[in-house]
Amino acid sequence: MSSSIDAYVEAALALHFPMLSDAAAARVKAQFARIAELAGPVLAYPVDANDEPAPVYRP
Repeated sequence: MSSSIDAYVEAALALHFPMLSDAAAARVKAQFARIAELAGPVLAYPVDANDEPAPVYRP
């Protein structure tokens, strides 16, 4: 897991679940690692503003 994801998960767990066991925290960190792995290819796909233009809402 990257250090930025690891730091984020540790901070979020400390803030929201300070009494979470080490085993449960490890499972949460593993889940975040899986999410990051799945999101990587999606975020790396090049998307241009003209790929799928949407109408602009004008009241």
